[in-house]
Amino acid sequence: MSVRKWLKALGVVLGTFLLVYLFAKPLVHSYYLVRAPRRRWDLTQEAAGKPVERVSFQAIDGVELVGWFVPGDGSGAAIVISHGSHANGPIAYPGAAFLNDAGYSILVYDNRGHGHSGGKATTLGPREVRDLRGAVAYLRSRPDVDPERIGAMGCSMGSAVTIGAAAEDPAIKAAVAEAVYADMSELWDRFGYTGIRNTSIHWTWGPLLRLTAWMWTGEKVGAFKPVALIGQISPRPVFIIHSEHDNGACTVSDAQRLYAAADEPKELWIVPGAGHCSAHYYQTEEYERRILDFFDQWLRG
Repeated sequence: MSVRKWLKALGVVLGTFLLVYLFAKPLVHSYYLVRAPRRRWDLTQEAAGKPVERVSFQAIDGVELVGWFVPGDGSGAAIVISHGSHANGPIAYPGAAFLNDAGYSILVYDNRGHGHSGGKATTLGPREVRDLRGAVAYLRSRPDVDPERIGAMGCSMGSAVTIGAAAEDPAIKAAVAEAVYADMSELWDRFGYTGIRNTSIHWTWGPLLRLTAWMWTGEKVGAFKPVALIGQISPRPVFIIHSEHDNGACTVSDAQRLYAAADEPKELWIVPGAGHCSAHYYQTEEYERRILDFFDQWLRG
């Protein structure tokens, strides 16, 4: 084979490899992001240290969901917790147990595509809004819950879900959102950020990730923008929490933009020293005090 033919064959091989890589990498990456591993765990009385009721209900679009209700002190005030991506309801409960200790009934549940709940995929926000709204509807149906005193709280994906659901559903009387992204299109760009080490060369697979995520889910994931929704929560309150060192998928700038877009009443707390969804760990006493003060003011005041 002549040198020319050899180089041509090599170019074809390398070109084919590059094309396969360009499509296969975002295809596999997006599949991992939207197909969460199924952690089918249960929240038990032994784990919670209190009676736990395993419940089932539907998202507002009919997806079957599974949750766990931990009763409070009988006052009727309740808070629903939306977990993050690739997690589940039982994982989220320990971070909310202090609210139950203070008398609030707590509902944790598995979002679609997670744990025991139905659905094959997660969209990291837009469709999960329907899950949280279904959870709120379930709480409103319970005789031991006051439908006028229901709050919602989430971290990461769960915080975006909380903002989206509170913007749509006035039954959510107060919302706490920790480590939330402002714009899902930007989120996918960050998921796809890459580059050549020790150089200024960098790029993002974001557009291809969004395309392949749409292939897996049928959802135009880049269209979901909490920053465009948060203003609809007012006159109900929203409390945005973000950690100082959380600048990966969700950033301090996101929190500041969301706070600027929200109408009163609103609060913002940038937690020193902490990373993604770790504010409770780093600032335990102040974290619990601030969130309890917020919910007490708006759900019990």
